[in-house]
Amino acid sequence: MNPKTKLGLFYFPDDQHYHARERDKWIPELVSLGVSWLVLTKEDLIAIPEPFIQTLLNNCITPIIRMVNLPANTSKPPSEFELLVKTYADWGIQYIQLFDRPNNLSFWDLKSWAGNNLVEPFIDLFLPYAEVLIKYNIRPVFPCLEVARGFWDTAFLRLALESLKRRKHYWLIDTLILSGYVHLYDPSRPLNWGAGGQERWPNSKPYQTSPDSQDQRGLYIADWYQALARATFGKPLPILLLDDPACKPYDLAPAEIQQRTFHAIQRLLHPRSTEVIEIEGTRYEPLAEEILCLSFCGLPANDTVSESRAWYSLSGEPHPLVKKIKAYLGPNIDQNQHQHRIPHALLLPQLDADQLHDLLDKLKPFIIQYQPKITFTLEEAFEAGHVWIPAGSGLITEKEINAFEDHFCVIHTINPDGISIASQTNEPALEVP
Repeated sequence: MNPKTKLGLFYFPDDQHYHARERDKWIPELVSLGVSWLVLTKEDLIAIPEPFIQTLLNNCITPIIRMVNLPANTSKPPSEFELLVKTYADWGIQYIQLFDRPNNLSFWDLKSWAGNNLVEPFIDLFLPYAEVLIKYNIRPVFPCLEVARGFWDTAFLRLALESLKRRKHYWLIDTLILSGYVHLYDPSRPLNWGAGGQERWPNSKPYQTSPDSQDQRGLYIADWYQALARATFGKPLPILLLDDPACKPYDLAPAEIQQRTFHAIQRLLHPRSTEVIEIEGTRYEPLAEEILCLSFCGLPANDTVSESRAWYSLSGEPHPLVKKIKAYLGPNIDQNQHQHRIPHALLLPQLDADQLHDLLDKLKPFIIQYQPKITFTLEEAFEAGHVWIPAGSGLITEKEINAFEDHFCVIHTINPDGISIASQTNEPALEVP
């Protein structure tokens, strides 16, 4: 069974893809991709079919149910809501997100929007629904907020968290999950925009960001939200990150969109999760450790704009990004017929005895750390998830690199003199002590 990752996807928003044929097509594909979280959005109070939920859970994929269109003009949740929650709890659901974008005009009527404070009325609305979830041991997920628009999201979240503390709702604080929309596709902001949060960018204010400052509109939004949680509760809270379905990619070519997606996944899933890494010349700091997942809009939608960031065509054919993701994850993910028997292989050129002894002596720190299988043939190297090749050896051609990708191998080059390592698949450089 696949190990748990922080990689998530939005599932199809319609009801047609819960049927057995679609379930049997897509869930094995998600497993092979290393997806461990699946966002399921429902506009009504009708349950997602139990066989679909159970198949996810049996494959170690955690469902996140999004109830974005709940009744908001009532003092308590309708009875069918509690019945649905009980059903989901019986099936093993752990996370339900309540509402969506309460800091946006579209959530409110004009009279309410014009009022002095939207936060307290929303908390009054949110609490009874959250109480039902906790009654059945389901973690309530605070809604994603519209980022940097409407009622500024960081200001809204700060007031909401302070309201919970002031009301002494510790029963909710101890189980609450935060969530945030991640903006990945704005060419005016690099992907590492906003790293470090408010502490690093103290001049960033709601509705204004000075030219020498940065804000929460990027991959590092959790840094900004966690700073608010720590300031209010003295501790961070778990958080789910979602690629905003309504935030269409800006003027980026499809290849640029796929590249940004892949770089975000590299940072999310990199084995050195607590260290600064470099991807194609850009430094990426660690993501907040409280992030449970980052879920992408990777499955095809029925409109041409969303298709630009989909990982599959409308007919279900994978785009090149899918192969890159599978190759990057390497032996950690079950690739059906593409399982790797060994984690690392060192592919060496044919050398005489003295040259081979000298090369292995230089590579001794690397060999001690990674303990690779040493081989001189491509066929044996295909058995490894990560294949290491001495720089300048001229061992493989472009065609052979493609063959390694077809076997879901990640190719690295290693400089024996400096013991520095780089990847043929855009993986950041590694250092071997």
